[in-house]
Amino acid sequence: MRRYDLAIAWCWEYDADLVFQIDVECGISGILSYLIHSHNLSETLRLIKEGELRFRFFFDRASDLDENFEELVDVMMDEGTEMINDPRRVRLAIDKAAMQKKFSARGIDVPYTVVLPPWEKRPEAGSIPLSRLGKPFVVKPACGGCGDGVITDARTQQDIQKARQQFPDDKYLVQKKVEPIMINGRRAWFRVFFAFGEILPCWWDDQTKIADVLSISGIDRKIYERMVGVMRKIAHITKLDLFSTELALNHQGKLLVIDHVNDQVDLRRKSSCLDGVPDEVVDRIVNNLVNWVRKRVRRRGIRRESRLCKKM
Repeated sequence: MRRYDLAIAWCWEYDADLVFQIDVECGISGILSYLIHSHNLSETLRLIKEGELRFRFFFDRASDLDENFEELVDVMMDEGTEMINDPRRVRLAIDKAAMQKKFSARGIDVPYTVVLPPWEKRPEAGSIPLSRLGKPFVVKPACGGCGDGVITDARTQQDIQKARQQFPDDKYLVQKKVEPIMINGRRAWFRVFFAFGEILPCWWDDQTKIADVLSISGIDRKIYERMVGVMRKIAHITKLDLFSTELALNHQGKLLVIDHVNDQVDLRRKSSCLDGVPDEVVDRIVNNLVNWVRKRVRRRGIRRESRLCKKM
């Protein structure tokens, strides 16, 4: 039986650079990595089922885009492979309605929000306090991603009802729109990455979609520390290994969570795509992932050696 330390499943063409970078770093660190793409998916599944192939850790970058990879995720879990971002935790973490409630309970600031049930369960929206939302306001599906179904300029009850019908089986959030303050000529809007224990904040302009590294010297230290504190709370709530969150600082001084938890983080490099993630941040994420796997592989090896010594 062949055993690898890390399997990486991917299918998005823009993930190629990321996946190959991880693969190279694994080789340098002495980690045995195995890449799974559409061309070897069936063979890999067969070898796992026949007991000829095993993996210690699995990084899934494919099943959310290609349903053909869903069986692979199930098989990995059945085999006891440790998942980077356990799918059971992901299902809860990406539900914005569920996270909204948990965040509020933990003292994490969020915009004023009304949560509506799925259209197919209850088409009528009921009474919505539009005066508290202001105009325009935001309407978005609870489990959507990549901005799908999000309306940022809603003004009427009719706009809400129309939005809810785009994804009729999903809950919807109707939210007060946040206007950030300006800091040194920048909108105080941020995309912050949690990567295997390390917090990596970025400026992220919600209008241009351009990101830049945010250093502790580039912003008031207290704001930076609040950002780190919020991310640690979210990491504790979700128990995820890798995710990103959007934050914005409003005119009342509140650091608000705008986009709760992004699980399949877009990690295109800025040097290749204008709206990508700063290269330094991608490098840190890759480095942290590889070190995270390496430490656990080594720990398992030590435990195994210890058990063998006791038997002898």
